[in-house]
Amino acid sequence: MKRKNQRLFSILLAALACFTIGAGRAAAHDLWINVDNPSPATGEKSAVKIAFGHNFPHYDILLKRDALAAFSCLCPDGRMRAVENIREEKTGERRGALVGDVTFDREGTYVIATSRRVTGDKLHVASEKYGKSIVVVGKGTKNVGKALGDRIEIIPLKNPTEVKAGQAFPVKILFEGKPLSTYVYATYAGYWSETEPFPVAVRADSKGMAAVTITRPGVWMIVANHKVDFSASLTFEVK
Repeated sequence: MKRKNQRLFSILLAALACFTIGAGRAAAHDLWINVDNPSPATGEKSAVKIAFGHNFPHYDILLKRDALAAFSCLCPDGRMRAVENIREEKTGERRGALVGDVTFDREGTYVIATSRRVTGDKLHVASEKYGKSIVVVGKGTKNVGKALGDRIEIIPLKNPTEVKAGQAFPVKILFEGKPLSTYVYATYAGYWSETEPFPVAVRADSKGMAAVTITRPGVWMIVANHKVDFSASLTFEVK
């Protein structure tokens, strides 16, 4: 009887863990970056947009500029420069995106990054959201796997231009610079379901490694989260 009760208790704990993970993911808002032209030619300029909400790639909550801790671009030569001409693009009252411009003035890999950090108080938990987007102009992989030092971060281990539909896209999840074993979710622009918010879900192993299956061409977002409200996103295009 004692063994049977222990087994029942273990099952209940596992069910509670699954419920907690699912509820946390469903309640969370994600921060991500949309790039109007994810495959620009050398010298072209594109609008880059910060979205905050639930339904990638659509806009939801309009963030104020002073709510951002950063909005910048890592260039192929290793320089980090500020995103230019930041402005609001409203789609309704308190809805829309913060928009900026990036000129892709040379060939190589660009990493556009943003973050939002909120200090906790008696009524609100602390929240940290980080978003990155990879834009490849021509050829170049120099910056693809570079860690920016965000508290939680998704590190791509392969250039998205080298990934095709049906293949796995390897990533590494870091929290405070160390590997994090956590759930990793992925979706693509145009996906919808009445029951599944993300079509792809995997778990990073003890080394923070996860293989995300890319089921189709298009613009993708990968999300990883930790504790209550620390999350990171990565957007990119697969042709």
